[in-house]
Amino acid sequence: MVSAAKKSFQNFEKGAPNYFKEIFPYESIPRVIFDSISVPLNIPSKLYVTDSTFREGQQAISYIGKENVAKIFEYLHYIDNGTGTIKYSEFFLYTNYHRQCVQECLKKRFKFPKVVGWVRSKKEELKLAKEFGLDEVGILMSCSDYHIYKKFQKTRSEIAAQYIDVIQEAFSLGITPRVHLEDITRSDIENFVIPLMLAIEEMAKKCDKKVYFKLCDTLGFGVPYEYASLPRSVPKIIYTISKSTNIPPERLEWHGHNDFYKAQSNAVCAWLYGASMVNCSIRGIGERTGIAALEVAILDLVQIKAENAPNLNFEALDELLEFTSRFEVMK
Repeated sequence: MVSAAKKSFQNFEKGAPNYFKEIFPYESIPRVIFDSISVPLNIPSKLYVTDSTFREGQQAISYIGKENVAKIFEYLHYIDNGTGTIKYSEFFLYTNYHRQCVQECLKKRFKFPKVVGWVRSKKEELKLAKEFGLDEVGILMSCSDYHIYKKFQKTRSEIAAQYIDVIQEAFSLGITPRVHLEDITRSDIENFVIPLMLAIEEMAKKCDKKVYFKLCDTLGFGVPYEYASLPRSVPKIIYTISKSTNIPPERLEWHGHNDFYKAQSNAVCAWLYGASMVNCSIRGIGERTGIAALEVAILDLVQIKAENAPNLNFEALDELLEFTSRFEVMK
């Protein structure tokens, strides 16, 4: 199965590997290149926040404790207040502690936020998620040539075939994949990311399944400028993918890091140009400089979609921020 898929992915090699050296010169900080091409606003009818405090955030806080995780999860539920605005919380599954946290939150039986797992692109880790009865799982799938050729020592065709194989395994286990397209702001959007997404969509359609796509600015290189060029322009990434794949906004999500202090503005751009979901963590905690802050994203969301404001519980949001102020971020 994999060898056949690999053969059909040969067109992915166009211009590969592409390290965008004019944008990422090894001897200096990255550059923003402008191409004088704008993209129009494309705001989805509904906007959502997703939570990564127990996955991304666990990389910045050494230990929260399962009781505190359960308490924070409850606060997220109270903030959402039945609106469905906070779609899910994602969790690591690797250690006994992580699995205990998942079990504590599953006991709540909340519709929102939903408990979602996170695994690497490995079949054995999908089986672990299945053991917990999780029916949605984020799967790490790096898409830049820096990862594909330098880290994995593979070609685009080989890695695409591997990713497709893992997604098929998820389907066989009754798991809906949330494909995490990592390092997207250093990736060849037109020659690899979009063809990969279309290949996944085609396969999912044949299986009568659904796939969600999380576009991950792993190193925080994204910029909120519509006139900037790919792959750094968040407006262009979202708009180009949306229009080229016809994947509905409800299945497109943004996850952006804050290395250049643009996580919050990039998150808003993702909403403005065609993605319904923005992935956040409480207080923006996460690996290195963290990601968009959930509490700020909620305020941004209700300014764009005012109809959400009356039903969200802002008192619970204040209480959550006070509760989480006690946790020490690792230095």
